[in-house]
Amino acid sequence: MASKQPPTEPEAPKTVEERLEGLETSVRRWRRLSLGLGGVVCLVIGVVAIDYLGLRGTVHAKKFVVRNEKGIALELEVSPQGDGLISINDSKGLPRVLLGNSQKGFGTLELYGGDEHKMVFLGGSGSGGQIAVYNNEKKKVVDLQATKTNSGAVVVNDFDGRYVHGLSGERR
Repeated sequence: MASKQPPTEPEAPKTVEERLEGLETSVRRWRRLSLGLGGVVCLVIGVVAIDYLGLRGTVHAKKFVVRNEKGIALELEVSPQGDGLISINDSKGLPRVLLGNSQKGFGTLELYGGDEHKMVFLGGSGSGGQIAVYNNEKKKVVDLQATKTNSGAVVVNDFDGRYVHGLSGERR
C-alpha cells in the first residue's frame, strides 16, 4: 500500500546569507554547550581536588558547640591557659559529663546528677589516681586513691562526709 502524498516541491537553493546565518546559529549553539560542559568539568575537578588535597583538615577554634532545639548538647572549649574541656549536657542543657583538666594539671572525668551535683570523680592527684563517689547531699562518701607513699588507700565517710573508716596498703 503506497500512501499517496502530494509531490513535494523541490527546495529552492539557499542563498549565501541564509547558509551563513544557519552556520552562525550552529556555532553559537555549540559554543554555549561547550562552555556549560567546561563549567561542569571545572566544578567536578574542584570538588575532587578539595577532597583529595585534604583541604577539609583541621578546624581551629577556642570553642565548639553542638546544639539542637533544646539547647547545647556537646561543648568543646579551651581555657586561656590551654586546658581543654568537653562537656556533654542533658536535654535541659545541664552538664552531666565533664572531661578535662583539674586545676593542678591532671586529667579528670566528672559525672553529674540531678541537681547539678557531682556524683563521681575520676582523676589524678600528686600521688597518683583517685576515684571519689558523692552522695545526694554533695558529700564525698568514698575515696579511693594512691597515697604519697605509692600505696593504695580507701576512705569511707558517713552521710555528712565525715571520716568513718579507712584502709591503707602501707606496710609501715
